[in-house]
Amino acid sequence: MRVISGNLKGKKLFSPKGLSLRPTSDRVREAIFDILQDQFQGDNVLDLFAGTGALGIEALSRGAKRAVFVEGSTRSLGVLRRNIEECRLKKQAEVLGRKAQAAIKILEARGESFELIFLDPPYGQGLAREVLEALSRSSLITPDTLVVAEHSLSEGLDSLPSWQRIDRRKYGRTLVSFFRPEKVFH
Repeated sequence: MRVISGNLKGKKLFSPKGLSLRPTSDRVREAIFDILQDQFQGDNVLDLFAGTGALGIEALSRGAKRAVFVEGSTRSLGVLRRNIEECRLKKQAEVLGRKAQAAIKILEARGESFELIFLDPPYGQGLAREVLEALSRSSLITPDTLVVAEHSLSEGLDSLPSWQRIDRRKYGRTLVSFFRPEKVFH
């Protein structure tokens, strides 16, 4: 795995060995950022279920000003922190070693909001829908927030109240859905 573009282009990212982690492939990450183009310049980015941090690091490499990485697995946190350190992003990056729902509450209490949110939970557990529903009720989103959710074909994200899917792409067994809020309730 490597950073695809930006000021960190070509930088190698570490991945934990022997874990059931499913890092976003270079191909899918490149496709996501080709679709995003320059929409996130200067934005605050939230990388939920960050794993190696590849999505948030890519956003920082391409000009995002700040990223918060949320990872609930203590085994993945070491690799995430190492990637941030190796990429010299400590001043722009914050790591929250929490489950997504708990992190959302912490970030809300601090008055945070994000223009771009990456959501890449483990497949088959209903977490994508659960977290999208929690985000729709949170103050973390603005009318301009874009959520990029990776999920499996079997996870139905077709009828989500409060979210409008503006694009969906298929890469093998992975779907990438792009959502904007229909209404912001806070």
